[in-house]
Amino acid sequence: MADLGPLRVPRRADRPSGLQARLRSLFAVPAWGKRPEPRVRYGEPFLPGVAALGRQHLAEARPLLERAEAVRGRRFEYFGRTVAFPGQIDWEPQGLPTDWTVALNALDDLIPLGVAAALAPTMDVRARWYAAAIGLVREWTGTGEPGPGVGWQPPALARRIPNLIHSYIFFGRELRADPPARKLFLDGLYTQAVALAAAVRGVPQDHRLIAAGRALFFAGRFFDGMEARGWLDAGSTILWHQLREQVHEDGGHRARTPVVHALVLADYLELVAFIRAANDDVPPWALKRVKTMADFLARIVHPDDELPLFHRSALGVARPVRELLATAAVVLHEPALASPGDLPGIWPLLVVGEGGRRRHASLPRSRPPTEPRALRRTNYYVLPGDPGDVMLLDGGTPPADGDAGVLGYELSVGGSRLIVGSGVGDHEPDPWRGFFGTRRAHNTVVCDDADETTPTGEVSDVRWIMRDGLLFYSGTWDGGAGEEPRIRHRRRVFCMPGRFWLVADELLGSGAVEAESMIHLHPDVRLAAGCRGAPGFAVSRSPDASVAIVAAGVHEVRVVHGVDGDRPQGWYAPRHGERRAAPALALVAIGRLPLVVGYALLPRFAGAAELAFQHDAFQLQATLRLEGREYRMTVLQDDIELAISG
Repeated sequence: MADLGPLRVPRRADRPSGLQARLRSLFAVPAWGKRPEPRVRYGEPFLPGVAALGRQHLAEARPLLERAEAVRGRRFEYFGRTVAFPGQIDWEPQGLPTDWTVALNALDDLIPLGVAAALAPTMDVRARWYAAAIGLVREWTGTGEPGPGVGWQPPALARRIPNLIHSYIFFGRELRADPPARKLFLDGLYTQAVALAAAVRGVPQDHRLIAAGRALFFAGRFFDGMEARGWLDAGSTILWHQLREQVHEDGGHRARTPVVHALVLADYLELVAFIRAANDDVPPWALKRVKTMADFLARIVHPDDELPLFHRSALGVARPVRELLATAAVVLHEPALASPGDLPGIWPLLVVGEGGRRRHASLPRSRPPTEPRALRRTNYYVLPGDPGDVMLLDGGTPPADGDAGVLGYELSVGGSRLIVGSGVGDHEPDPWRGFFGTRRAHNTVVCDDADETTPTGEVSDVRWIMRDGLLFYSGTWDGGAGEEPRIRHRRRVFCMPGRFWLVADELLGSGAVEAESMIHLHPDVRLAAGCRGAPGFAVSRSPDASVAIVAAGVHEVRVVHGVDGDRPQGWYAPRHGERRAAPALALVAIGRLPLVVGYALLPRFAGAAELAFQHDAFQLQATLRLEGREYRMTVLQDDIELAISG
């Protein structure tokens, strides 16, 4: 829980005591006609790019315009589910996930409506967009007094307050000409800020607390008065304290979830852009920490500029990576993060304004190639190959709410994803929800036909070595790869950039076991099997995006594709509500422990290759032969030796 003991939000002595009584006095409709309208501070740099929006941005704004049309038609889509309300909106509809209801109550759709108004070809069209936006606000405001519902809880309040402030910026002209609507709007917004300030002490110290701090900060800069100043102080304290607490020195958010990292980075980029536009100071250490967050994001994305699907991450939830990095390049003055071409997207323009767009255009484009990197505090590892080739390895203990894909990875070759995580199924009914969280849905090892969805144990004995051009990672999952803790899973990954990646899975313990090392492929790949003395496969999406898989220590190989029923397998869900059949390989190893199974990944390789393992209680030796050369890698205790011959 958040410890905000030293924070004090000023209270006026003449107001009713107690949160419910105080909120009721603010929210009660009869009182609105008697209370003075809350004072708004003018000249604050909220969304400086609104004035720069024009018809030239129609193409980039197309997704927002389509969403605005849907909202005007009373259709709301979140997490892949669309619900239409022909009559009055049900703000807490039955049978939908809580996340969906929070998104509905957050009024995120006010921003698309505002963009549509800014790009309207005529004043009559703009007036219709204003009517849709103020109608949505009126309908939400008319739901009743503050209470225990989802809309009055911190997650929805923290998102709705900035959305309302931004909507006021989009429709300031119309609201100034419509005093009753303006008073309704400002009274409701003020009431919600009071509610969030009173409830913030109960918010867990995670990304939701950062969102609440952002909302209080913006409310404190939007309104004038002593109470608003208290919100500003409280929001600032939360934001800077949680930046230090939640973001590691390597730039990664402690949740270890890429989509959460992207959401938090967007909050801080908007905050820093606002403070600098207001000619205020950002603590130097905070600027450095936000920069490391942007660097971290740039390192863990695929060459297609999209997030890896680790720990229930999904595409389309956070801001696009290109937009985040381009905004960071402008706000933090970091040319290496700049995107090719013009400033991408509508959100960056809104945040940095026309001046920021010009700065982005003048930045040199010098994004460096992907480099080997051990992000040790967050436990992600980057093993690159030639340009466009990279393995992203999740080498740490899963978060409490993460998936069970311990020591999993994703692989891009030639700029395209070939080996992928299966994706997200949090908002799907069973058995899909259960499948996407299991080890069977990730590129890791499953033992004894286990399907655990709750990660247990810890990853320990982590090693990262760079020697003689070879990259080496080793980590041991002590939670066990099977149903009993008698089995430990040690994954070793060798990388000779531009030549190969080699994955060796050691199963340690006693007794006999049947294990499957899973490899999940992108649904757009072409898969061909071959056998030249050992199982092998060719995986490709194009001549440049191809990889050969050569296995060792394998009893048999099972290939599945789009299996449903009680135990699904062979599916890819990169976005909420999207599910595609995709090939999945299961390399089966059967025997007594200790046991080794593994495979080599050879980019753009079409020749003959051979892989073999030798192991005992003290060492592991992997020998890879290809194109007349032999690579022998020996791991002894904590050291590694590489011998190349031929």
